[in-house]
Amino acid sequence: MSRKALNITMTRNTAFARHRHLVAAAGLAFAIAVVTVHSAWRGADKPAGTFFALAALAALLIIVGLVIFRLWAANRTLSRALDQQTTDLLQANANLRAEIDERRQAELALMRYKSHLEIQVKAGTCELQKEVMDHRQAREMLSEYHLALEASDEMVTVLDRRYIFRMVNDAYLKRRRTAREKIIGTSIVDAIGEDAFHAIKPHLEACFQGEVVEYEMVRENHTMGKRHLLVRYYPVRSASGRVNRVVSVIKDITAVKRAEEDRERLFSLSIDPICVADFNGYFKDLNSAWTRVLGWSKEELISIPWFSFVHPDDAAATEAVGRKLTAGESVRDFRNRYVGKDGRICWLEWNVTPDVQEGLIYAVARDVTDQIKSQEKIKLNEERLQSLLKLSQMSGVSDEKIRAYALEEIVRLTRSKAGYLHFVNEETQSLELVAWSKDVRQACRADKTRHYALDKAGVWADSVRLRRPIIHNDFQNVPDKKGMPAGHFPIHRHMSVPVMDNGRIVAVAGVGNKETDYNESDVNQLTLFMTSMWSIIKQKRAQQILKKYSMEDGLTALANRRRFDAALESEWQRAMREQKPLALIMMDIDYFKGFNDIYGHQAGDDCLKKVAACLRKNVRRAGDLVARYGGEEFVVVLPNTDLAGGREVAETMHRTVRDMKLRHKGARGREYLTISAGVASGIPMRGRGAAELLEKADRALYRAKGAGRDCVKVDAGFTESSGGQPARMPAANFG
Repeated sequence: MSRKALNITMTRNTAFARHRHLVAAAGLAFAIAVVTVHSAWRGADKPAGTFFALAALAALLIIVGLVIFRLWAANRTLSRALDQQTTDLLQANANLRAEIDERRQAELALMRYKSHLEIQVKAGTCELQKEVMDHRQAREMLSEYHLALEASDEMVTVLDRRYIFRMVNDAYLKRRRTAREKIIGTSIVDAIGEDAFHAIKPHLEACFQGEVVEYEMVRENHTMGKRHLLVRYYPVRSASGRVNRVVSVIKDITAVKRAEEDRERLFSLSIDPICVADFNGYFKDLNSAWTRVLGWSKEELISIPWFSFVHPDDAAATEAVGRKLTAGESVRDFRNRYVGKDGRICWLEWNVTPDVQEGLIYAVARDVTDQIKSQEKIKLNEERLQSLLKLSQMSGVSDEKIRAYALEEIVRLTRSKAGYLHFVNEETQSLELVAWSKDVRQACRADKTRHYALDKAGVWADSVRLRRPIIHNDFQNVPDKKGMPAGHFPIHRHMSVPVMDNGRIVAVAGVGNKETDYNESDVNQLTLFMTSMWSIIKQKRAQQILKKYSMEDGLTALANRRRFDAALESEWQRAMREQKPLALIMMDIDYFKGFNDIYGHQAGDDCLKKVAACLRKNVRRAGDLVARYGGEEFVVVLPNTDLAGGREVAETMHRTVRDMKLRHKGARGREYLTISAGVASGIPMRGRGAAELLEKADRALYRAKGAGRDCVKVDAGFTESSGGQPARMPAANFG
């Protein structure tokens, strides 16, 4: 119950108590009045009794009035109190309701807070578990660090601001040959002495100011000699941020120093160029081998970007390598060319390792110029052998193609830009232009005179005049030049050699505009190749002459029996593939033995020549062939010709020979020389050979002789079996 409700109840009870007193007083007064009236009634006859009765009544009235007044006043007061208490009660009720609402809101907030708190508790529990695990891991890591610290070869100590040892590791104790309890709590001064302490004190003070200090020092050791030490001081701050500890790490770098000294000795004594460069393109340090290789001094090399020494043709490849180095990639066995101070080109082979963090490039190069020259020489010899091999296999092509190939190859093998070839006639002292190289033909606009008098030719013909190779590596300054004709391509370097054949100059070959100077190796290459070319051309010509005589009748200049056999077989196979007719004519001079007996063998030979010429002029197609079969017998091969066509050709030849009117007294009834001919034709089929066609033509010739000679006969046993209409007479089908 609220305090206001209690006040209302107490007020009501107090009022009731007061009313009870008034009622009791009124009742007592009424009782007294009754007694008084009764007494007065009984003593009415007495005046004093009446007076007392009236007085009692008046007192009673006064008392009743007072009671009534008091009741009214109390009631009024009570009413006011009740109104006030009611108002307060209503206000208290409203406040109570507000308080209840607030309590409900508080309960809801409390529930939400409880849920939130539960979530936080769970999260805190997880975080606490994680922290416990982290703490455990940290403790394990700390233990590992402690083990690593104890296992480290570096001497580690911790000093406070009074320079008192707070911690030392085993390496320090081992080096000092003492126990930990003898060091911990003692001053560093006691451990190293006053002089040594004053030497390191400025470094320690700087570290206590918050700096990380590093320096090197040299100490003499009675047992180990001079030792190089690397000392590092690291500040350790307290929670307030003040440096209250210094961790000292001392590392014995004697081996490193000795290695550096050895490296310096190797750096200076190495015959290979060694350098350190930065990513800005400048050398930072290099050894003396660079001066030996390139001719530049160390100061000159350091002052100029190293890319300036790279040959222009290798610039793109070198830039690509530079990008790899910038990306942190190492490079192995990279080759490029450097230009020396005297203009000499050197090949360098690189092994390079970048240090991107330091911004430095460490490189070792090797001068491989001689190696590359040897490789190029071997490669050049291999190329020359391959070219010579190919040249030796060109017997089936024309001399012009052989010369053109040889010329282009000498330009390539000597690494030149231009080449030429002239034939030489020493008897007439003249030169004949045979060929220019392809690039010259495209670039040169000068008139290309094909014939020169030797005394009119320029210095390029000196090799003919002097009968030895000539090199002009500074062509512009060659004395006694006759000058270049208008439109001639410029010449910077030139070399020419005479081509000899049994002590006689047969040709002169030259090349020009090599990027580097011509030398004896180029002379040997050019001489060997052009001599080989001439030998091949000479051999090819000899073979052609030999082949001509081996396939040609020496008396009549017609094809001989060997060539006829090959041609007949070839045409037979072609006609079989194409299914076209093939005709063959066999002819014989009538009574030729008697001609020889009467006129002699010389006249007989002349007769054979005239008959051969007469037969030859009657064949006009490229594939037709007239051959001397033997003695006074001749054969004619006529591709794509049927029987009628073959007979027509045979009759034409027969008539032409007769029209020559060569007298022949032994012709038995005829005044002039005549021939007999047999013709056969057909379409070849598989399973049969050309010999069958030859046999049928011979049979037709036999019939012509049997018919009295001086006539043309055909083999009547042939029939046309292929489609199409025959020209004059059906051809046989051999199959």
